[in-house]
Amino acid sequence: MIDPTNKNSVIIHEDVDPDLFYRSLFEYNPDLAYYSDTHGIIAKPNEGFCKTLGYRQEEIVQHSLERFIPQSEIPKYRKAFAKTLAGEIQHFNTLFLPKTGNPRIIFLSMLPAKVAGKVIGVFGVAKDITKRQLIEQSLQDSELKFRSIVEGAFIGVYIFTENGQVSYGNRQFYKLLGLENTEEVNFWDCIHPEDLPAQKAALDRLMNGKDGVDHSFRLLRKDGSIIFVEAHSKKVYLQNDQLTIIGVLRDISERKRAEELTHYLAYYDTLTALPNRKLFQKKLEQVINVSKTSKQKFAVLYLDLDRFKYINDTLGHSIGDKLIKQTAERIKLHLGEEALLARWGGDEFFILLPHILNAEQVADLAETINEAVREPYLIDKYNLILTTSIGISIFPDNGEDAETLSKHADSALYKAKEKGKNTYTIHSASMDLESYRIFTLEADLRQAIEQNQLELYYQPKVCADTYQIVGAEALIRWNHPEWGMISPDDFIPLAEETGVITDIDKWITHKASLQNKAWQDVGLQKIPVSINLSAQRFLEKDLISHIRTILADANLDPEFLEIEILESTMLENETVVLSVLAELKRIGVRVSIDDFGTGYSSLSYLNHFKGWFDTLKIDRSFISDLTCADSKDSNFITKTIIELSRHLHVDTVAEGVETQEQLDILMEYKCRTIQGYLFSKPVRADAFADLLKRGKIEPPGDHHPDETVLVEDRRKFFRIELDFPLSAAMTMTRIHGRNVKLENTEVLIENIGLGGLRFLSDLRLAIHRDIILEFETEILGHTIKLSGAVVWMKEVKPGIYQYGFEFSIGESDRAALTSLLNKFAIQLAKPPLIPNCRFVTTNRYHFFKEKNRK
Repeated sequence: MIDPTNKNSVIIHEDVDPDLFYRSLFEYNPDLAYYSDTHGIIAKPNEGFCKTLGYRQEEIVQHSLERFIPQSEIPKYRKAFAKTLAGEIQHFNTLFLPKTGNPRIIFLSMLPAKVAGKVIGVFGVAKDITKRQLIEQSLQDSELKFRSIVEGAFIGVYIFTENGQVSYGNRQFYKLLGLENTEEVNFWDCIHPEDLPAQKAALDRLMNGKDGVDHSFRLLRKDGSIIFVEAHSKKVYLQNDQLTIIGVLRDISERKRAEELTHYLAYYDTLTALPNRKLFQKKLEQVINVSKTSKQKFAVLYLDLDRFKYINDTLGHSIGDKLIKQTAERIKLHLGEEALLARWGGDEFFILLPHILNAEQVADLAETINEAVREPYLIDKYNLILTTSIGISIFPDNGEDAETLSKHADSALYKAKEKGKNTYTIHSASMDLESYRIFTLEADLRQAIEQNQLELYYQPKVCADTYQIVGAEALIRWNHPEWGMISPDDFIPLAEETGVITDIDKWITHKASLQNKAWQDVGLQKIPVSINLSAQRFLEKDLISHIRTILADANLDPEFLEIEILESTMLENETVVLSVLAELKRIGVRVSIDDFGTGYSSLSYLNHFKGWFDTLKIDRSFISDLTCADSKDSNFITKTIIELSRHLHVDTVAEGVETQEQLDILMEYKCRTIQGYLFSKPVRADAFADLLKRGKIEPPGDHHPDETVLVEDRRKFFRIELDFPLSAAMTMTRIHGRNVKLENTEVLIENIGLGGLRFLSDLRLAIHRDIILEFETEILGHTIKLSGAVVWMKEVKPGIYQYGFEFSIGESDRAALTSLLNKFAIQLAKPPLIPNCRFVTTNRYHFFKEKNRK
């Protein structure tokens, strides 16, 4: 009996039949149960057995269990059955064959049935584990597939604990680390120290509830090398509730290098490895934002290498590239760590100089850079001299935004170039009239050809003995819509600097050839017309083919086209020049060496080029200094050049002849071809056609421009003529409705009246009433300012212009001017010179000559 006082005891009523109890346990057991005799014949199956296999009880009884077991499983069953008869309990997996359907997977337990210690049969209890087994098999298959996929994957797979200890890594994971699969590894130890804080922070976010994190970092490999990887990590809990991190990572080093290369190409110059324009502008914006807050000054320096384009086009881009690189290295040596040097493009650089104290600090740096760049360069056996011009703007004095600071540095650069190059200028609120003019001319230059603003003038070449026209030189002019007719001396250097010169040269060649043929077609005298080609154009590969095409299009015989090249062009690239000269000779085009005598090499090159050129042109600098005093150097040099030409069997042309004295000397030296203002200034094509009709040009007789200049008198009011001109400061205040603030440029007032004045200048100004000028001078101790517009212009000497200027003043100002000029006229009648007036007593022509030398 079970103790009824024990709460945990199970009470079995005494009146319960034990046989019934065990029979119920057998019959209603949900698993399969049966009893067989010692021969394995089933005597009794339970309901579960019949139901699972689909047989009725009578179909099972009196049959061996082997009937329901596949043939392959019978040996295993028999072995286990024998052991059970021997008294051992057996457990094993096997298969039962149902009446219909697929075999069932069975976990079978066989127990010996004993009576009085003797085994009289076998009890069998079988559990259908088909579903469980299939699930386990599926899991095994899945795991096998997963493992095969993971192990063969091209990405690394990892599992590690919170402390970073890696519990699993696939083959690629270890390969990325450069480790063997058996080596222990801690995940945190594999991350670059600089990236570790960010990675731990990312995983902290994961621990605090984020589903997953994407992160990238540098991975340290066993051999010390570094690769870039990106990873995705998730947290999982194992059966023991241990928090684990599982994730994948892949090598993105190639992509990172591609991104870095893309970034480099976007923000850096490939030649110098310096920041480019885009990065400079980005940094400039950042410095502006910081400086606005800190109230700190900084400077922007704009550098342009003088004559670089000429060197680059003459000696080749390989030399030019090396020159740019060496220049950049020199500049960098003189910059502090905070300064930023950028290549703007071509031969232009920008410097961002933060945290400056004053303008003097920037000026000192600019001088240092000028000196460093000026040192000779030895590149591929070439000894090269280079200089740089620098424009400077300072924050906030010259602007508070990037565009304004850059623009003002640009305008200051032009002013530096106007000062003679190899110098610097700090931007001021104004620039002088000529600097402003040059600044606007460069901006408009590229449109000049497209908008048909270029024009050719022609200056005759005359036989010294007969005064017959024997040739002409085509000289380009630019008819600018605001500035009027622009001399080539003003815009050709700009064209060379900006690369437009080649297009201009092509246009000249085409236009001059068509015009010459047009003159011939109407029966005018056939003469050669010479054109000037830049060194860049002369050395371009398509020059010869282009000339052939133009001559064919114009139907012009080659003998009527002459090409003038500078002496310096021949000296700097002899091999290429010889090849081009030979081709021109083969075509039949004449070649002239221009500005002969100004080169910086020995005359031995003439012997080298002998037979490949037809004419030497004596530079005008020698002609202008010719005098009857035969002992002067210019006389000796000129005479020597003429005799040298005769010895070489080539023609000589003297250009810039302006006086009868110069002509007489040249004729004495037996120079046969003359070009200059003495015979004619350059004229338009229609005017030159009139000269060709006449055939010859007589010199005008004695002409002494150094004594005085031509006077153009078109006054409406009475004017006071001045024996000595007044120096005046001229500036522009308004142009086509736009107010401008410019510095002054010096001019000479020749006469003055109530309605206007006449003045001389070395600037070529536009005749336009929408361009308002202002003059300031001193008369009798009074400073006067007079505004108005230029109404006429005349070129009185090469590069010297006479202008008529009409006042735009009110009646009260005119009344005050009347009183002052009356007193001035009375005082002028009394010698000597009146004090308190800005008189210039030197020769007017030499005044401008000296002005330009300063």
